[in-house]
Amino acid sequence: MRFAENLRSGRFAVALEITPPQRPLPRVLLRRAGAIGACADAVNVIQRPARQSSLDASIELLRAGLEPVWHVVTKGASRQEIARDLALARQAGIGQLLVIRGDHAAPDSPDTPSIREVITMAREALPGAMIGATLNQYAPEGAAALRNLLPKLRAGAGFVQTQPVFDLATVAPFVEAVRRELPDTAFVPMAVPLLSPAAVEGIQRRLGFRLPGELAGRLAAGPEAAWEMFTATIAALRISPLAGGAAIMTTEMDPPPATGARIAASLRAAGIAC
Repeated sequence: MRFAENLRSGRFAVALEITPPQRPLPRVLLRRAGAIGACADAVNVIQRPARQSSLDASIELLRAGLEPVWHVVTKGASRQEIARDLALARQAGIGQLLVIRGDHAAPDSPDTPSIREVITMAREALPGAMIGATLNQYAPEGAAALRNLLPKLRAGAGFVQTQPVFDLATVAPFVEAVRRELPDTAFVPMAVPLLSPAAVEGIQRRLGFRLPGELAGRLAAGPEAAWEMFTATIAALRISPLAGGAAIMTTEMDPPPATGARIAASLRAAGIAC
């Protein structure tokens, strides 16, 4: 498991985030998973309603020789359902997962476990697995976000995936606070190329904050300026002691080959051998 091994050893790890197709379509899934080729150490498989499940897609990718990061969504799931999925994951050999609440509308069941409890369940069901938790560094109350994160790490999560990063100063206080107690925790900031005004506006709505005026202005200069900024973000992450890797997200569900090629070129330009 190259992604997990890199995080544990201190080598920079890269994951590509993808959305599975609406139904099992191996060619579509593999095309999306292979968008940046060997530059991806792992493939983050999103869990979305009315689509192939993250677990099923992760198992399919594993059988095809790729390394998935299974997204375990707790919202609306019962303890029994999660235990069943963990058993399937163990049988398939999945060893990398990200436990998240999820943002779909499914109501919780009477015994829906917390993220911390699911991390404990995963640690017991998948010994040695690399388990991740998430952080929204843009939360209105940073102290509350940290209080929410720390129990998940104490339960056994070994890495933290953040929301998209445009300035490392936004994650620095969280990294420093976590590492005072749990120094081996790896942080994997998300990075996203914003190639149009619509993409900028969409990410601002998603994150609930406005990009700094200077940054938004540079992005408005056009796609080439946006790619330069994306490359600079990856380069800053690669050399920073705050980041153990990067999770690459695109604003397109099915990006064209040219986008994948540009992402790979940005990674190489930032000093990542792939």
